[in-house]
Amino acid sequence: MVPTFLMKQTGTFRGLRRSLLVPATIAGALVLLHMLSPMTVVADSPADARRGGIIDITFEERVDPTGIANSTIPLFEHFEHPAPRYAVDVYSLRFWSSDFDGSPLEALATLYIPVVDQHREAPVLAFLSGTTGVGNQCATSLEEPEVIRWGWYRQNMLAYGGQGIITIFPDYLGFNNDDIPQRYFSAAAEGHLMLDALRAARNVFSERPLPIHSSVRPGPGNVTAGYSQGGHAALAAADMNLAYAPEIRLNGAIGFGSTNNVETLMREAAYYTPYILLSYRSIYGPEAIDYSRLIQPRWLPTLEEDVMRMCVDQFQTFFPFDGRDLYTPEFYAALHGNRLHRDFPLLKRILDENETGLSGHGKPVLMIQGNQDIIITNPEQRRYVERLRSSGSEVEYVEMEGVRHRHTRPAGFARSVDFIRRVTE
Repeated sequence: MVPTFLMKQTGTFRGLRRSLLVPATIAGALVLLHMLSPMTVVADSPADARRGGIIDITFEERVDPTGIANSTIPLFEHFEHPAPRYAVDVYSLRFWSSDFDGSPLEALATLYIPVVDQHREAPVLAFLSGTTGVGNQCATSLEEPEVIRWGWYRQNMLAYGGQGIITIFPDYLGFNNDDIPQRYFSAAAEGHLMLDALRAARNVFSERPLPIHSSVRPGPGNVTAGYSQGGHAALAAADMNLAYAPEIRLNGAIGFGSTNNVETLMREAAYYTPYILLSYRSIYGPEAIDYSRLIQPRWLPTLEEDVMRMCVDQFQTFFPFDGRDLYTPEFYAALHGNRLHRDFPLLKRILDENETGLSGHGKPVLMIQGNQDIIITNPEQRRYVERLRSSGSEVEYVEMEGVRHRHTRPAGFARSVDFIRRVTE
């Protein structure tokens, strides 16, 4: 059975380029926004979409400090549990962003606003999740951690809001869309989303009448952050900050168990590769991503169906972690023998194009790494950090004793809050 979105596009996707990406140029007209009620904003049409423009916003709930403290216990487990300083108002919103090629796409996000009685400014944080999958059912906004834990992400963002940080948490582009999969490890799509999320968070405060019930306002400081795949996105935003969103002053980026080099991820944790390949095939086309050269024949008949139907809690027990059980012998040898440039040159170019953080952006970076991480191992992360420093960034690299990949966020939370405050002062 072929996934519906592939049948619609006869194997590729409508309007996507078949050549390697170049930095997108986007000619978006300004959105005309009309306030219909204190809680609703509507954009005219996709043709009028401006990046970061608000489509609509809806108030969800106010969570007081006690509620935040209680709800975040499962997130922080045995790690330091921060005491919330503020209540947090939670909003759902849709805004405009751009796909890898610059075409407009709707994005869905949750916005967390600290509640204060007197005017004060706060930094703005855009945060993206780790891998959850690429089908719509895997959108992070659908997480029910009491049933299936992907990361206790709502609680994680409430914790940041409770520390006085305006926080926006979007679903990746491609989620909530029947025509395309999640743009998994697309540096361009992720970077656009991160920067447009910062724009959207700020645009909410310029609406009239104001749909916000707090006296907090965005200060000049902005930070991008993310866990695993989200760290890849946070550094992608740093790379394209000046070209894509020059009006946004990005003060720093944070990675928790950050997976910035896609080739390394494919080498160290093979079960992510089918998702990477499907995403890149949707962007670069089947000529660039030939499954039969990369994946063993036994996985091919239902590969795309399997990828689209399984979220992370399923595929990590379905696809093998060891590439010898997934890859063709030729691809495994080239990947582990540093010969992709010779044996798979087009794939190598695609992987290099989607590595993030090394443009020479010069932003301060905090990298939180657990010394028990098997997804991105310490030697590989140290090599990446040295390259990041060589490219011109001041990097605060923290290896945390006894911490696994999934625990980098709770273990490194206090350090991340300190970093956000320092770089945005």
